[in-house]
Amino acid sequence: MRVAITGASGYLGTCLSTAFREDGHEVLSLSRKVCGDQWIPYSLQDNPRDLPLDGVDVLVHAAYDFSPSSWQEIIKVNVAPSIALFQAAAEANVRTRIFISSMSSFDGCRSHYGRAKRMIEKELLQQGGIVVRPGLVWGARSGGVMGSLERAVAVLPAVPYPSGGKNARQFLIHQLDLSEGLVSLAKRPPLADQNLLSMAHPIPLSLRSILQILANRTNRSRVFLPLPPQCVMVGLKLAEMVGLPIPFRSDSLVGLVHGNPNPNFDHTAAESAFRPFS
Repeated sequence: MRVAITGASGYLGTCLSTAFREDGHEVLSLSRKVCGDQWIPYSLQDNPRDLPLDGVDVLVHAAYDFSPSSWQEIIKVNVAPSIALFQAAAEANVRTRIFISSMSSFDGCRSHYGRAKRMIEKELLQQGGIVVRPGLVWGARSGGVMGSLERAVAVLPAVPYPSGGKNARQFLIHQLDLSEGLVSLAKRPPLADQNLLSMAHPIPLSLRSILQILANRTNRSRVFLPLPPQCVMVGLKLAEMVGLPIPFRSDSLVGLVHGNPNPNFDHTAAESAFRPFS
């Protein structure tokens, strides 16, 4: 297969590109940074109809720009360009179009990130594409939210964390399980009743449990300080207002403490035995 991957230079994009190549597929790396043997410069603000999508069998859209903060900017920078990308792929007769969404995305979600992903999901599902909602992605060295948690445990002897919140349970998936699952998904024909899939180990963990496992991994003794989510939010908001470089966004906190109340694992549980977080 010929597979085009947006965000190919990022943490998840790199994992996916490696998995597809190792499975014998040709990968077009679409990203702002140079990566891969077949790199094509691409940002979400580029015209997707300029991309060489003719002859591409699978498009995996993993790119997301976290720089906007207002809802209007997020729609302009992420939502509208993603919808345009999938429309261009459909016009180019790309057989399978896969959107890497998030477990933070569901009807009624509170975070801007989850709401933006949900808008893109709805548009792609109407086009007959496939939406994958992975849990928090972890590995030997993680990126994204898990990477931020790993760094906090590595440098802080006392680690504050938000305790409580509605549906504040975390579902996780190993980067290899996610990558291999997506390769298998891309090789099968799209199925009308299986186009929205959650990919994660079905047993959730509390944030406190995740932090303890991260500390155990590195044999570090850490003190964990539970704080009301509102207090953590105020601190993050103040840091963002004055422009302090912080590794964790306030919007990410919203997604963590107000999670999906009913993720659906019906379509994935029978296909893969995802490893538990350890």
